[in-house]
Amino acid sequence: MALPEKCPLCHAGMETQAVVTPHVFGANGAVRRAFFHCENCDVRYQYPGLTPDEEARFYAAEFEGFMASRAGTAGGWHKAENHVAANEPTRLRRMTYLEPHLTGHLSVLEVGCSSGFMLYPLAEAGHRCTGVEPSGVFSEYVRQRGLPVHGSVDQLRESGPDVRFDVIMHFFVLEHIADPLAFLRGQLDLLKPGGKIIFEIPNAADPLYSIYDIPAFERFYWSVAHPWYFSEPSLKYLIERLGCSYEILRDQRYDLSNHMVWARDGRPGGMGRFSEAFGPELDRSYKQALIKSGQCDTLVGIISKD
Repeated sequence: MALPEKCPLCHAGMETQAVVTPHVFGANGAVRRAFFHCENCDVRYQYPGLTPDEEARFYAAEFEGFMASRAGTAGGWHKAENHVAANEPTRLRRMTYLEPHLTGHLSVLEVGCSSGFMLYPLAEAGHRCTGVEPSGVFSEYVRQRGLPVHGSVDQLRESGPDVRFDVIMHFFVLEHIADPLAFLRGQLDLLKPGGKIIFEIPNAADPLYSIYDIPAFERFYWSVAHPWYFSEPSLKYLIERLGCSYEILRDQRYDLSNHMVWARDGRPGGMGRFSEAFGPELDRSYKQALIKSGQCDTLVGIISKD
């Protein structure tokens, strides 16, 4: 196993780096990869990561199949229409924290818009929506639905050097980016004064890892598609490098049924399985307890361009 010389985020030395797991879901070939934890800034990172060529091939041709292997057929990753329908509960959950920042008719950019399921209702509400999506399958679908979409942020800039947005959002994208600080700085350049970047990422303190320590989940969770897994402290470290005001919110996507199926069967796919028996109040209380403790599965970052 290759060992890093320093943390790629805070540059702390090897003496503060420790192996989290040698199990990297989706890794194949001769390169042995692992995830490491930096005790200085609290980030988890993959080493060695994908090369730029490997990353480009992965997102252009392999990503939907890879995600289908993780989410199963219920995720709709093989067909854009199914993906839109499958993610309606996700869209509604996100709107609870997005709505306060979407007053008036705004210019909105979603980076990594996939099938565009977040954008269509916003466009119908009068917002001017644009997407960035490297997947050829999904980007063509979004284009057919009448929204402008670009294969990369660089292509977006080339289409109009002076283009600026009121809101830039992305969901489970930052952990895929090799240089997250440069990525966020580039988005600040695309924001109008007073604009906001709003994003979701997985929380490295996911309860299936931090509380229950389920071996099958450990082999599933740490993905070759992710150079990074951020915790609250490491996300704060990253955002504070930008010199902007910000807030970090906590959220919990997966329910008690999902966690019970992981504990019983060692596999995903349990969302809502026992919800009828539990009732909605137990699920809400369970999620709120995880959010309060910080051992929840999702973090939301909101960065303001002052």
